[in-house]
Amino acid sequence: MAHKNWFLAATVSFVAMGIASAAHAQEAVPQASAQPADSGYAEIIVTANKRAQSINDVGLSITAASGDSLVARGISSPTDLGKIVPGLTVQPSPFNTPVYTLRGIGFYETTLSASPTVAVYTDEVALPFSATTRGAAFDIERVEVLKGPQGTLFGQNTTGGAINYVVAKPTDHFAAGVDASFGRFNTGDIQGFVSGPISENIKARLAVRTVQSGPWQYSYTRHDELGKQNLWQGRFLVDIQASEKLKLQINLNGWRDRGDTQAAQLQSDDCAGSTAGTCGSPDATNFKNYPRAPQNARAADWSYGIFGRPLRRNDDFWQASVRADYEIDDHLTLTSISAYSHYKTDSVQDFDGSKYATADTNTTGHIKNFNQELRISGKYDKLNFIIGANYNRADTYDRLFYNFSEGPSSNPLWFIPGAPRGVLTYNDSAQDTRNLGVFFNAEYEIMPRLTLIGGARYTDSKRNFVGCTHDFGGDTAVWWNTIFGTSVKEGECITFDPNFVPYGPNALHQKLNEHNVSWNAGLNYKTDGGTLLYVRVSKGYKEGSFPTASVASYRGYAPVKQESVLAYEAGFKAPIANHALELTAAGFYYDYKDKQLRGRLPDPVFGTLDGLVQVPKSHLWGVEASLLARPVEGLTLSLGGTYIKTKVTDFSGYDALGQLQDFAGQHFPYAPEFTLTGDLEYKVPVTDTAKAYFGTSVTHNSSSTTALANTNTSLGVTADNRFEMRDYTLVDLRAGVEFNEGKVRVGAYVRNVGNTYYWTNTQDTLASIVRYAGMPRTYGVQVSYRY
Repeated sequence: MAHKNWFLAATVSFVAMGIASAAHAQEAVPQASAQPADSGYAEIIVTANKRAQSINDVGLSITAASGDSLVARGISSPTDLGKIVPGLTVQPSPFNTPVYTLRGIGFYETTLSASPTVAVYTDEVALPFSATTRGAAFDIERVEVLKGPQGTLFGQNTTGGAINYVVAKPTDHFAAGVDASFGRFNTGDIQGFVSGPISENIKARLAVRTVQSGPWQYSYTRHDELGKQNLWQGRFLVDIQASEKLKLQINLNGWRDRGDTQAAQLQSDDCAGSTAGTCGSPDATNFKNYPRAPQNARAADWSYGIFGRPLRRNDDFWQASVRADYEIDDHLTLTSISAYSHYKTDSVQDFDGSKYATADTNTTGHIKNFNQELRISGKYDKLNFIIGANYNRADTYDRLFYNFSEGPSSNPLWFIPGAPRGVLTYNDSAQDTRNLGVFFNAEYEIMPRLTLIGGARYTDSKRNFVGCTHDFGGDTAVWWNTIFGTSVKEGECITFDPNFVPYGPNALHQKLNEHNVSWNAGLNYKTDGGTLLYVRVSKGYKEGSFPTASVASYRGYAPVKQESVLAYEAGFKAPIANHALELTAAGFYYDYKDKQLRGRLPDPVFGTLDGLVQVPKSHLWGVEASLLARPVEGLTLSLGGTYIKTKVTDFSGYDALGQLQDFAGQHFPYAPEFTLTGDLEYKVPVTDTAKAYFGTSVTHNSSSTTALANTNTSLGVTADNRFEMRDYTLVDLRAGVEFNEGKVRVGAYVRNVGNTYYWTNTQDTLASIVRYAGMPRTYGVQVSYRY
């Protein structure tokens, strides 16, 4: 109740600030005054409501940036967006699946079929699985990050928010351009496009990109290197004006990644998390005595335990979409969006941080996804509305081959000479999902400057699961049968059913059918001075899922059911002094039920394992603000910050020893309290046709944790710092000269100027605790040309 009282007080404060800002804006600038030609102000248009609007007219917290600014600042993938979006963190995972967390809301599950809490779209075409989003930030017009539940218009699973990429479109006249950079580790990044009309009614755009580099990691125990990049991307767009009322947009795009996977940094052994009795085994001693990784982003260690294969990706993605817009009359437009995509992966990882084959893996799998949306949008005087339906069908397969032959968990009978040990296993799952939704959203102007907003979506989802953990090669089956007296044969399923009998030649078959109604309601008020005041309440859902995991018990494959969040938000957007200053702020409170998290589950063989758990009750609250200032000609300053407090209010779960604990009061994983971003750029004429520019960007994240169990009373420990993500600040610099009104740009950059050592993830491998380091200092030159 105290937090809700705080929220009401914050709402009143924000509204008061907004009214004061609006009053000041009215006094400073008459509404009818013209925009100065050199003010630097350019109105940002967004499609957060699936129609074009000024960002200052949308009652929702949004961060938007142009494609040119992303290129200049080196934001070349969704994992870099945290540099410009306060409240957003992106964790690259060992299995090539990025995990997005927005305002503390995320779902750390790297299974290919897991649905994220932050959805990614390109031109309103969904990329519903995070593994497929890695190539989204390419030749784009702008990116929009929408915060808070977006289930009404953008479907279920958007309890955290949505990232919308708007790709650069074909042009009315011939145009071409190239952006190229070359920097440290021999990193070359080149992308270019050609665009223009093919005939009177057809326009096209072709864009390509490649990123190539040498290794950036090195082994600190031997002479070896890792970290090459080998990425290719392409997109072909065709716009067809089929008739006066019908327009078609065709988008063919894809990418292939043949780069190295990142090696982990060993921090400590994980004797406490291993099977009871194995801490004294020679394999456990190997990790106790293994040299820890230096506090250096580049230093790591790895082995080649998957049949000597290099740690490398072999990932491919392609997608085809068609959008048709038909103007029924002056008020109504019918829109159809059809899309099909295919992703496949075959990558090798080693995430135990040592030369031993303990957590050496090979991930293979695919995602086949079809999506169809059909909607009618209309505008009648004071009413804007959208009514529609969509259908999504996905076929996913995920297989994880696991070599744990030199780890403690493979040798529980180490004290018996000649005892068999486990060597190789693989787990797999095939999950088919089907989602059907119908939705509407409407905005109605009750009175001048006051607009009522509301919408709802009904979603029906069905998910089928078939999976198990299998022996590979026969060694693990011998080990299994010796210890448990079972009769598992080579290649069969070794997972135990509820009666403690292995599934053998069979597999687990499970279903998860769910439905829900998400909704939103809000009020927007636009003052005479142009300030927008808004309040918003929304209900969002994220569907349940099954994990893909190597487990001995059927409990490790238990699904998590859908989670829900009730979100309250109030804020304002105030342009001041004819947009020389733009101030936005918001306060929010989220009430969660059945939140899905990665925690610990007891296992009859391995002690405890990572698994999916649900927190019955939890909440978070926070405030955020941003400032955009243009105090003098040529100078632009932007600042943004988010402060959140997360809390588990009701959850009993298992710690690393498999003992039941009360985790009430704990914070959410991957949820730093403070996230701050800032950017300053100054341009000054040096000749009649040239301007020099200088820019600096700053990103700060406060400390957080990657594990829900950041206390362990059974060990007499009040905090487990091994899972800590310490706070860090990154500073980037850029400078150069642009010619011919910005059509030619030559410059240099330095990123992570202070060579700050920070890490993006910390994981428990059952044998060791490891970190994944962020990039060290990089530097290089950039060239851009527009015809």
